[in-house]
Amino acid sequence: MEYTDVELSLLFVDDEEMADFNLRFRGIEGPTDVLSFPMWEGDFADVCTDMLGDVVISAPTADLMSREHGVPLAAVLDLLLVHGILHLVGYDHETGEDEARLMEEKTLELLAMMGHAPESMAWYLRSEE
Repeated sequence: MEYTDVELSLLFVDDEEMADFNLRFRGIEGPTDVLSFPMWEGDFADVCTDMLGDVVISAPTADLMSREHGVPLAAVLDLLLVHGILHLVGYDHETGEDEARLMEEKTLELLAMMGHAPESMAWYLRSEE
């Protein structure tokens, strides 16, 4: 599928609001770093066909990740945005090791296109653990 001429919304929230989203939409307590809400799935998929979906990023969590791993905040935000967008286009690291590996490869490819060295993001990737 082509993903040209599509839109997405990007929302930065605090950990309290992220925890609310995480509980309400995933049934998981506590905040997370990024959530994605695809618009091309579900009951309303035909409403706005040029809207890819929503990416929600916890600003405090991103800041903490930046400080803990010695990575610039802008790089962490790029990482979380890429991660969220990949979920919007169908990648899902939670469906198995092969899919997780594929998503990580695509993450590194896109981050490299944005000027980030792959080794600077190894701390975030499961296969690098």
